[in-house]
Amino acid sequence: MAISIFIELSIVILIAVVVAGIMRLLRQPLVIGYILTGIIVSPYFLNIVTSTDAIATFAQIGIVLLLFMVGLNLNPRIIKDVGKVSLVTGVGQVIFTSVIGFLIGKLLGFSTIVSMYIAVALTFSSTIIIMKLLSDKGDLETLYGRIAMGFLIVQDLIVIVILMVISSIPAGIDFATLALETALKGIGLLILLFLISIYLFPRITQAIAKSQEFLLLFSIGWCFAIASLFYYLNFSIEAGALLAGITLSLSPYHYEIGSKMKPLRDFFIILFFILLGSQMVFTNISQYIIPILIFSAFILIGNPLIVIVLMGLLGYTKRNSFLAGLTVAQISEFSLILIAMGVKVGHLTNDILSLVTIIGLITIAGSTYLILYANK
Repeated sequence: MAISIFIELSIVILIAVVVAGIMRLLRQPLVIGYILTGIIVSPYFLNIVTSTDAIATFAQIGIVLLLFMVGLNLNPRIIKDVGKVSLVTGVGQVIFTSVIGFLIGKLLGFSTIVSMYIAVALTFSSTIIIMKLLSDKGDLETLYGRIAMGFLIVQDLIVIVILMVISSIPAGIDFATLALETALKGIGLLILLFLISIYLFPRITQAIAKSQEFLLLFSIGWCFAIASLFYYLNFSIEAGALLAGITLSLSPYHYEIGSKMKPLRDFFIILFFILLGSQMVFTNISQYIIPILIFSAFILIGNPLIVIVLMGLLGYTKRNSFLAGLTVAQISEFSLILIAMGVKVGHLTNDILSLVTIIGLITIAGSTYLILYANK
């Protein structure tokens, strides 16, 4: 059994290497290659993936490590440095995109719950992809680059709250009965973790950091322990991983922790996107062609327009407003994680996962060229 899983993973990773290499030649983010690899190895094509339980376990580890790393880079002290423009554009874009996206979903005939999920998924842009593209252009320290990173931080903070809420709601929950209990437990955990991060962790990490290997082991252990604790208390593993990262973000060694965990995160998150691609359903996809095109056009055109208008109202030049607006013309990896969570808790079907994933492929590919050639 172990050997067969190893052989299967080996073949999948080799295919991923080839597809990712093609994406590099096309100057596209590798995440597109990972999802395409999943489609290639799915039952619709090569039908290689049979050990779905094992790969799903690795994928879950990838999500946990990704969210831990996001939390690790979201030091609460940077919130005050975000600035008015980032706060206004970040919150404003999320509100306008979610409202308009919800109305589009309803007009296209989707149910209220499905329209809500899709609308929320459309609001978030990929911090990882945008950082990479702006870094390649040398624009991270420009005015529009700093503004873009600022409102992406605001988006990340919002997505943390939404992921915590969505992933902690099982299907058929009795809100009236569990709301108070959940709120009290959540507040208690947040206070406890905050006190630990302020008073305990600086001393612990200072002692542990003498051994880089032990620092890595401690960080992984803390991440998995808090994630497991949250699951035991009927919250989500993902929420626990996020907060575990945030508590360590106050440590003076959070950069060292992040650099050591990045290769681990990258490997396991590859398997998440491959699994995501392999789970896509194409039998009913023809009925979703119109919604896919409409939602993709809205993200590629509508999202930048929202940011351009908001920045224009704040007095910024058309050039900076335009360049910053283009950075939100795609959906995030967190959008896909959000929809995958909706499937896991029974709110959504695999058809909706496939729909949003295709929208992700179209918008990530399109926005990459928009950002790279924005000056032209």
